[in-house]
Amino acid sequence: MAIIAVANIKIADLEQYKKSGYLEQAGKTATMYGGTYIVRAGGSSVIEGSPKIERIIMIEFASEERFLHWYNSEEYAPWKKVRHALAESDMFIIEKLTDEQQNDIAQGTSR
Repeated sequence: MAIIAVANIKIADLEQYKKSGYLEQAGKTATMYGGTYIVRAGGSSVIEGSPKIERIIMIEFASEERFLHWYNSEEYAPWKKVRHALAESDMFIIEKLTDEQQNDIAQGTSR
């Protein structure tokens, strides 16, 4: 089942983050493992509650296994270290609805 990796990243020093090469290189590694960026720090507005939104990243992968292959890969490892050094992150994965589930919801027949 497809999943979406969601990260909320609070960067301490954006200029240093940019200079590190993370923005260019980390994205390349995700796509090497089949990841597709859905959101990369786009504008946001809080509608309800009080979430502490920073830099939101959403990447779709074909499966949790593909995500984990990327996340634990040698290619991403140095960039993960950079992110950990220059930012605070919350990250989680969620299952993506199938087309059938989306249609069921649209028709009011979801289970």
